[in-house]
Amino acid sequence: MDAREFKQRFMPHYKLLYRVAYHFTGNAQDAEDLLQDMYLKLWQKRDDLPDEAMRDAYLVTMMRRLLLDQRRLKHVDTSIELKEEFSPPDEQSLDRQIDTKDEAIQMEGLIRQLSERDAKIIQMHLMEDRSYEEIEQDTGLSQGNIRIIVMRTKQKLKQQFRRLGDLSFRKPND
Repeated sequence: MDAREFKQRFMPHYKLLYRVAYHFTGNAQDAEDLLQDMYLKLWQKRDDLPDEAMRDAYLVTMMRRLLLDQRRLKHVDTSIELKEEFSPPDEQSLDRQIDTKDEAIQMEGLIRQLSERDAKIIQMHLMEDRSYEEIEQDTGLSQGNIRIIVMRTKQKLKQQFRRLGDLSFRKPND
């Protein structure tokens, strides 16, 4: 099989295979790498491939096996990942994910209501995981002052968050 025939047979599958590779890896660069490795393997075995090699199912299975081989080489245990990936999520985990996302959105809204200084400091400390020393360098405030701001802001956010939670459990007629 020459290059022209190879392209005619296997390039029409490129978009599907890229989507599958992206699904498996969760990363565009890793998906491209996996796809490149797969096309290389197909090219190397081009004269020995069965007729069914042009089918999507064969190519997807081949890609999955290639990914598993690569992960084994990296000494990564993928058995748990694959079981979780291909098993349907339970209802409780979906509820937790939705609740967590809603809570994060609510917390972002509360942080936006803070003064600019407090919001900046709490974001640097909690979200960017920066030390008091780093925050001191950026803001010019003393570490003691930063600690107090962080402590008071956390308390304020907790109280406001609890109030939001209490309001969401009330019935409309309350």
